[in-house]
Amino acid sequence: MLTLGIRYLTGCVVASDVADRRHVEWPPHPGRVFMALAAAHFEAGENGLERAALEWLEALPAPQIYAPQQTERPVVTHYVPVNDKVGPSKAPLQSAAGLTRTRQPRSFARAWLEDDTVYLIWPDAQPESHFNVLERLCGTVTRIGHSASLVQMWASLSAPEKSTNWLPDETRATDRFRVPVAGLLRYLERQFNQETVNRYCELKVAEADGSEKEKKAAKSKLKEEFGQPPIRLRPELSLSYGYAPREKEPEPGVSGTVFDPRLLIFELRRKDGPYRHLDVAATLQLTGRFREALLKQLGTDIPEVLSGHSGSARSERPHVAFLPLPFVGHEHAHGGILGVGLAVPHDLAAGDRQRLLQGLAAICCEGLKLGALGCWDILPPDANSSFVTLRNRVWTAAPTGARQWATVTPYVHDRHVKAKDKAAYQRELAEAVGESWARVRQSPDVRVEVVITPVSPYLGVPASHQFPRLARKNGSECRHTHAILIFNCPVVGPVLLGAGRFRGYGLCRPLEAKG
Repeated sequence: MLTLGIRYLTGCVVASDVADRRHVEWPPHPGRVFMALAAAHFEAGENGLERAALEWLEALPAPQIYAPQQTERPVVTHYVPVNDKVGPSKAPLQSAAGLTRTRQPRSFARAWLEDDTVYLIWPDAQPESHFNVLERLCGTVTRIGHSASLVQMWASLSAPEKSTNWLPDETRATDRFRVPVAGLLRYLERQFNQETVNRYCELKVAEADGSEKEKKAAKSKLKEEFGQPPIRLRPELSLSYGYAPREKEPEPGVSGTVFDPRLLIFELRRKDGPYRHLDVAATLQLTGRFREALLKQLGTDIPEVLSGHSGSARSERPHVAFLPLPFVGHEHAHGGILGVGLAVPHDLAAGDRQRLLQGLAAICCEGLKLGALGCWDILPPDANSSFVTLRNRVWTAAPTGARQWATVTPYVHDRHVKAKDKAAYQRELAEAVGESWARVRQSPDVRVEVVITPVSPYLGVPASHQFPRLARKNGSECRHTHAILIFNCPVVGPVLLGAGRFRGYGLCRPLEAKG
């Protein structure tokens, strides 16, 4: 085992996310940590033992990570001096006649940490002779990220007291972190070697300004010696690997549904439009456009588990379901949709999951256009989000489960209820809900008692008649209602029922969940 510990001495991290410099990169990507070690190695001069240790480290698989929660501070733009130059400017240097200096806007994303220590763990690593060298090298690292992000770093052969909360997992990945790869140290050395850069510039000048013979020779030398220009390595050029937050497994004896309890959750944030939040009654418009955008990104030959269709017919197998995540169940709940979620079947293949994640990543870049409802940003999941609504456990009750659940979006009748008498109608409808549960449950031993109600017990949810109705193929409209479900044992969600369960209707939430 090998553990690298990083203590942030100020209790604050200053490091911009390479994908969005307004936000902090957190947890620190293993690739960034490796570059800090490489920088310490280069600054101390050539050391063969350090080089061997770093080349061994870069070849290891992606590590597990423990990282505490963080609270981002607002990003403030600073105007800072840049390199001096000759020529006219509004800001001449008083100490050097003829030289000028301008100020350019710069922003530094930072966040306060709940705990000051991060761990990177390789459970199966065998450092052997490299450990003492790595231990000394870690002691020379002073920062991870910006120069204000001061750290103390060390190496250990034992596991930390903290349990890892980020696991390398391409199959269930919700984020991608940069990780080192074999050959990275040699690449960094070449890219940052000043003599190499000077040689490259010399040949480029000859290629541009020399005689025809010199140009031809310089072009040949450039291709022979460099292949690619020796530019500074940008962090996003590192290899990325999928990571998933560690989720507690359901406790023994707790049953679930055909859907994986680890939802794919994204924040919904207004980009342009008349509404601050979409009302939960706009569920069908949101999930319909979201599904269309995803299918567009997936292209052709889409597997049934992602498209929900088998040829021209609707799929009879469990497939991806789209969910609204509204702010409800709180005394100040407004019923606005703060995020969107996707529930995937337990048996989703790794290749299909990877294709799904790639499609979602493209939507995150482009945003979601909802016509008269405006344009919205779909933001990648944030494990440190302050919105309780965007936390997985609120909708799944994982890992312990819950016995009582209630609909947030109405249950859509998936069979015609024929009874005319009101009491008989309620009984028949409750039986229909029970049959709908039987189609999604994992265990036949889990039974449910159903209470039909026109309103949800959750504050902020409209009455069932205020939701637009789901249309059938023949143009008629399906009926729907709210319901309370009482199971004979704890159940882990997501609990999705009825004919609209893949489009955001029939979404239930455990009554025991608070916030």
